[in-house]
Amino acid sequence: MSIGPSWARSASILACLLIPCASGLPTSAAATTLDQAFVDAYLENPRLRAGRAQLRATDELVPQALSGYRPTVEIDGSLEGVSGQTDRGDIDRLTTGAALSLRQNLYAGGGTQALVDASLEVVAATRAQLLSLEQTVLTDVVAAYSAVWRDRVVLELALANASRLDRQLQATRDRFSVGEVARTDVAQAQARVAGARSDIEQARADLAASVAAYRAVIGEDPQDLAEPEPAADLPASPEAAFLLAATNPEVVAAARLVESQRHRIDVAYADLLPSLDLTGDLSYLDEPSAGLDYQRRATVGLQLNIPLYQGGLEYSQVRENRQTLLQRQGELENSVRSVQQQVTTAWEQLIAARAAIEALKAQVDANRIALDGVQEEAQVGQRTVLDVLDAEQELFESQVDLVRAQRVETVASYQLKAAIGEMTVVGLDLDVDPYDAEAYFEQQRTRLFGIDTQ
Repeated sequence: MSIGPSWARSASILACLLIPCASGLPTSAAATTLDQAFVDAYLENPRLRAGRAQLRATDELVPQALSGYRPTVEIDGSLEGVSGQTDRGDIDRLTTGAALSLRQNLYAGGGTQALVDASLEVVAATRAQLLSLEQTVLTDVVAAYSAVWRDRVVLELALANASRLDRQLQATRDRFSVGEVARTDVAQAQARVAGARSDIEQARADLAASVAAYRAVIGEDPQDLAEPEPAADLPASPEAAFLLAATNPEVVAAARLVESQRHRIDVAYADLLPSLDLTGDLSYLDEPSAGLDYQRRATVGLQLNIPLYQGGLEYSQVRENRQTLLQRQGELENSVRSVQQQVTTAWEQLIAARAAIEALKAQVDANRIALDGVQEEAQVGQRTVLDVLDAEQELFESQVDLVRAQRVETVASYQLKAAIGEMTVVGLDLDVDPYDAEAYFEQQRTRLFGIDTQ
């Protein structure tokens, strides 16, 4: 089945609507840029909102740890009615009382400060993890944005190729009707038209999948998209990239968790040491017993606790935390290796993509010249219909390969940015206020009362 002229015209119109920013074509002034997509995702992505909430929850570990330095104060009230009989007469008494008690820890084996230090390190690690999540989301934006752009251009190329092949089929039929070519030539042209239709359907399916990925990351359907450019200010060599990768938030988070676990060992060990508390009580009883109208009492004391043996629990907890430290150290080493791998992979993909782009540009130019020449030679009988069809297919495939290589270059450049820890709104110098990770922490750190989170 062939593609008729009317369908070809409709396809051309559809291409203009779907592909307003194809490579080499001017883009609309209102086209969405990659930087705008970054900002939209940074402000609206649910994973980032969840990560920020997780950080705020982690911030609360510090005031919880600091509470060990603060006193606990309690008020107790009592009401007791007594009714009965004795050999001296009836008893009918209502006793009321109130007590105020205070306990202030003076020494806990260093466990309180160790817990504070461990909590501070966990907060720092969670901040780094939030930056790592930010890098992941923004890298996903690049992948989704560039995929939509690529698939729109590929669809336009597929539509244009189908239109060319349809014209070629019509010309072949005309030549067949006057006996210039054989039926085989017509069949070959029909086969290529059918293949072009298959390419169009595949391009549409790929575009639909890319649009869905874009929507998932950025939260809205893509409009006109400007052609994405590779990241700027990249390291000049792999060695320079490796040095910068030491500040990758994935590595920073793992290092902070190692330090936190060191303090966790001290927290566990403190349970084996003595603790000393200052205690104080004020109490009042009204009619505590027969013959007494009231009783007031004030006590102040020191309470020393020396653990001797608690079933071996504390010893096991110390051993557990020491093993966990080894786990954290292994995770840190794995993070370093992972980041180094990311640097190497992104660098090699970037270099390969740049080389491929140069080669494919030359190939596209050569295929375009070859197609023009083959078409001219075919008109004077020096080339067959199959030669023309092959030339058209080679041009189409090289154009598609070029677009895909350009997308690979863009993604690889930003993956290299992520590997060196610069794939953030600050590292990319985006026009948006970065999330203030300190604000909630400073607000809650020394807070003594209240359950609101504003």
